[in-house]
Amino acid sequence: MGDVFDDDRYCFVCGEKNPFGLHLEPVGKNGKSTILWNPEKRHQGYSGVVHGGLISTLLDEAMAYAAISVAGFCATADISVKFRKPVRIGETVKVEAELVERRGPVLRLKATVFQDGEEKARAFATFINVQGESRDN
Repeated sequence: MGDVFDDDRYCFVCGEKNPFGLHLEPVGKNGKSTILWNPEKRHQGYSGVVHGGLISTLLDEAMAYAAISVAGFCATADISVKFRKPVRIGETVKVEAELVERRGPVLRLKATVFQDGEEKARAFATFINVQGESRDN
């Protein structure tokens, strides 16, 4: 594998070939992206509350799509997540991300999770351009 990041459509969040994945369809364009998701009981940590690891995953994915929309293949180099309020099971979540700064192969982004118009979590991350290609295996 080395330093090449290939897309074989098995991404846990967006890969349609992953039978255990979330099968979400992030939309990324012009340094911004959006994800809509309705978490189910199988996604919980505490009763009725979405597992924080999944919230972090969604924030990362949204920022990745925002970065990819302007720079091609990118990988997360650093991410910081702040949880503000619990995300409830069974209620639609909206994740919005945007590019904050780009310096050559280094991109800085921010993302926010909303539920019922209320901010639930926020993240900042650094992404790096990487080599990669899409493949259908």
